[in-house]
Amino acid sequence: MEWQQLEYFNVVAQTEHFTKAAEKLSIAQPTLSRSISKLESELGVPLFERKGRQVILNRYGRLFYERTAKVLNEMEEAKRELSDLIHPHRGSISFAFLKSLGASSVPKLVHAFLQEYPNVQFQIFENATNIMLDQLQTGEIDFCMSSVTESRAGIQWEYLWKDELYAYVPDTHSFASKQVLSISELAHESFIALKKGYGSRTIFDQLFDEAEIVPNITFEGEEFLTVIGFVAAHLGIALLPEIKGVDLRGIKKIKLKEDTASRVIGIAWNKDKYLTPVAKKFQEFLIQYFKDHHTGGKR
Repeated sequence: MEWQQLEYFNVVAQTEHFTKAAEKLSIAQPTLSRSISKLESELGVPLFERKGRQVILNRYGRLFYERTAKVLNEMEEAKRELSDLIHPHRGSISFAFLKSLGASSVPKLVHAFLQEYPNVQFQIFENATNIMLDQLQTGEIDFCMSSVTESRAGIQWEYLWKDELYAYVPDTHSFASKQVLSISELAHESFIALKKGYGSRTIFDQLFDEAEIVPNITFEGEEFLTVIGFVAAHLGIALLPEIKGVDLRGIKKIKLKEDTASRVIGIAWNKDKYLTPVAKKFQEFLIQYFKDHHTGGKR
């Protein structure tokens, strides 16, 4: 049995079609068919059911595929780790963050990192915290910058900084002249909120739960800009962290009295996932960067 046979078998199993598999492997179909026939002969059992041009794994094939797929994945991982050892300052980093961090914090971080490691490539995602944690668990990303949320198996999280939450109200609102507001004063207001799954929404819900108030949420959005736009249109008020790079004309930002009116930002990663040397360097760089540069970096 040869390694190439296993690779060919796995591609046929995935495509369920000899012609498509041959095209994907860039080989002639007769060559592929002979390789699979030889493999089946060596194993002493058929691996596929033939249905016209389509082939489907039988029970022997499913068992063999389950085992060989793991072996092939391990080999690819080993190749990557060896390559990483040879080229520790190169590679790709997959990184997700809250949309609210995309205007300033993350671009500056990435720019600073690339000054030291110019051969690194980034694949970036902007998502809600719950989606980013899903991405970490499936191995789709190396890291994410998120707010504190529910614990997840295998996910490790480290504090970076804390952002205060503010009440954003139209400048014609009766609260616009106030310097500080309490949650109890907002009991009868209409709110524009982020959808569930966002860290700021989790804190919003907690603040009102602690005050034993059921907020009147009239609109839910996925973007800070959308929420602020609705506030500017006099459709309600919002509780959000400080927003940089956004036009707040017609809106008043007011401090909240509650000490718990803040979101904590941290870096999360899957402790069971292999991190390349360059990914580890980025992790260390990111933590130190925000200790040095972020005004809210202390607890």
